[in-house]
Amino acid sequence: MADDELEGLLAEQIAYYRTRAGEYDATYPLDARADPGARAELVAALAALAPFGRVLELACGTGQWTVELARHATTVTAVDAAPEALAICRRRVGAAGVRLVEADVFTWRPRERYDFVFFAGWLSHVPPQRFDAFWALVADCLAPGGLVFVIDELPAVAAVERPAAGEQPAPAVRREVGGGQAFRAVKVLHDPDELRVRLGALGWDADVTTVGWRFFAASVRRVSGG
Repeated sequence: MADDELEGLLAEQIAYYRTRAGEYDATYPLDARADPGARAELVAALAALAPFGRVLELACGTGQWTVELARHATTVTAVDAAPEALAICRRRVGAAGVRLVEADVFTWRPRERYDFVFFAGWLSHVPPQRFDAFWALVADCLAPGGLVFVIDELPAVAAVERPAAGEQPAPAVRREVGGGQAFRAVKVLHDPDELRVRLGALGWDADVTTVGWRFFAASVRRVSGG
């Protein structure tokens, strides 16, 4: 029953992003109009790494970060479960080296390994029960010597979130879209120090920095023998 409840929550999360796709760019908190300083700093941090070679983006959404990755990469494979978001991403990117894949990140498996793996605003949507398995997937995606770069939100964001009512199979928040529909979405806000420790136990070395009050960026590498 617990597994069924978690699957139901994750299905609702996908439904939320499918429904919200058309308004996402205007409402996402990292939009340049909402927090220009944070976005500029995160874009600069990504550019400093110059995402190289074959790049994988998980949960690419409408492509806000896909366009940044495509500036440096040889190829970009961008995966997302929402076809509505992928349609916007396709129009935004328009790059021959970008391949879009419609798939649930929790069930998708890579056909090749990548030099650089990126996800923004996704780790907080991974339930605690799936954390280890998700990072095992990331390891399967990463070529030897490759780099993972993560952008997500800090625990301070809890002050502006609305927890979903009732008992949930994983930490969850209530989200509404313009038409008045309400959905639940997983929301796990990671403390940087705790994230470093947890990833270390899984064989990763994480360098985590904070950006303003809301965001963190993490460069993560596989530990030799991990």
